[in-house]
Amino acid sequence: MKNWTLQRKWTYASAISIFLSFLMMCVILYFSLYNWLLISEEKIAQNTLNEVANFFESKGPIISIQDIQRNKTLLNQLVNQEQSVRILNADGIEVLRINDVSPFPAFSPTLTNDFEREKLNNQPLLHKVAEIDFGLFKGYVQISHSLESFSQLMRYILIAMTIFTMVALILSALIGYSLSSILLKPLKELRNEMQEAKRTKFLNQVNFQYATNDEIGELLKIYKQLMNEVSETITRQDEFIYNVSHELRTPVQVVEGHLSLLNRWGKEDPKVLDDSLHIALTEVQKMKLLIEEMLKLAKREHSNEELQARVSKIVFDLQQKYRILSPEVDIQFKGNDNDMIAIPSTVLEQIMGNLIDNAIKYNERQPQIIVEVSNSARQTILSLSDNGVGIPNELLPKIFNRFFIVDKARTKTKGGSGLGLSIVKRLVSEYEGVIHVESEEKIGTKFDITFPKFRSE
Repeated sequence: MKNWTLQRKWTYASAISIFLSFLMMCVILYFSLYNWLLISEEKIAQNTLNEVANFFESKGPIISIQDIQRNKTLLNQLVNQEQSVRILNADGIEVLRINDVSPFPAFSPTLTNDFEREKLNNQPLLHKVAEIDFGLFKGYVQISHSLESFSQLMRYILIAMTIFTMVALILSALIGYSLSSILLKPLKELRNEMQEAKRTKFLNQVNFQYATNDEIGELLKIYKQLMNEVSETITRQDEFIYNVSHELRTPVQVVEGHLSLLNRWGKEDPKVLDDSLHIALTEVQKMKLLIEEMLKLAKREHSNEELQARVSKIVFDLQQKYRILSPEVDIQFKGNDNDMIAIPSTVLEQIMGNLIDNAIKYNERQPQIIVEVSNSARQTILSLSDNGVGIPNELLPKIFNRFFIVDKARTKTKGGSGLGLSIVKRLVSEYEGVIHVESEEKIGTKFDITFPKFRSE
């Protein structure tokens, strides 16, 4: 059954369930009819026995054959019901038999309230003995009621129910198959859509439409969401791989060129050796930085950190960090020490760290950086301003693009991958934030990041 299709399972399950239900109903109906008809046969036989006993007792003490023949009602009843009656004396010797169509069992003077059921000469019957007393005659009257018609009727009913049960089984299988075909059609179409999406590497949009708001509709909705996410992820991945490979190609070529130069004749020239090693190490540092930025971006894909960051603590940690790396940097914090942002601490540190790195890198004076936090009814605004060289207005819309570099000459001397601000933009968007930048050349740059207000539980 593991390899059965859902339609096959559905067809068999519906057919078996309907068949068993119908079979149980037929069994109950059959035995109900059986008992009801058997009780009716017993009542008919009992009525005949009572009429015979009353007839003899009312006509006694002298009864002739002509008296019996004149009782047409009794005789018709005996003939129509295939009943036989016999009169026995006190010693159990038969003295008279009426309508000899049904056999009698051996006589027993034991009287019972209920009819006894036996099968004589392959003929089912009911029999019973009653006392009779009219005039000088005392004896017994015994009735034998044939059940042949009853047995034939029950056989016909059993055959009919068996036929109906088989027809019900076939019809239930057909109905189950038809219903499963109708109900599973959207699932089959969704399966074909998934197979097509797999074949096309999730590049095509979902064309399958299903308007009904049921479980399949919910499944399609989730599938479309997943498809959009997968398609977006694949697009970002392809773009990222292309950009990274393009960015890595230049330093790799530079390193390869200088190593080839050294391998040919540069090993004997100390100046060429020093220059080549210096340039190669510089390019390796660029590739290392680029790889580190890539790893940071990848780590943010599946973060389970608590959505709670204290801004003052992050600023303090960054102050300690840059006091060692860049002692000339002045980082100030303005705001309430208890201000919180609904974002993981490591994410906030990465955002602020990238912005501070750029403020230091693109600065011709002693870097001064001010971090400020303000709150409104529904939002928390994190501002970071510097006194750097600034960004031209025409370049502001491009600074968040991957690998975009404002000042390539400065980047060559200071290092940089062009990924920092794109990472900041993505992390801010991931936590429902909005980033806005204002800049004036030779004055400085200010980043305003708006997050939904933190609510403590």
